[in-house]
Amino acid sequence: GVKVSTIADSLGPPLHLPLSFALVRDYVDEIVTVSDQAMIDGIGLIARDLKLAVEPAPAAGVAALLGPLRRALAGKRVGLVICGANIDPVTFGRYLAAARPVS
Repeated sequence: GVKVSTIADSLGPPLHLPLSFALVRDYVDEIVTVSDQAMIDGIGLIARDLKLAVEPAPAAGVAALLGPLRRALAGKRVGLVICGANIDPVTFGRYLAAARPVS
């Protein structure tokens, strides 16, 4: 298999299992990619606006909404589940310091 290199370790697993692959095949219409920096920027936005400390994986959805999905979803109602705070304070602080302002 192909190893995915990302700060969001839960989004780059070393393998897929039959059940998870079947669910994605049956229910996911599109997959977009975001950079590590876009996730870091998402972490900063979530911390600033929602006052939540999250790991990179939940920031991936924010990064996708602000990046590759921005035009397609403009003006539409969008729900985004943000969960996952498995991050240590030092790493979180490092990401906050590296986050660029986004709107």
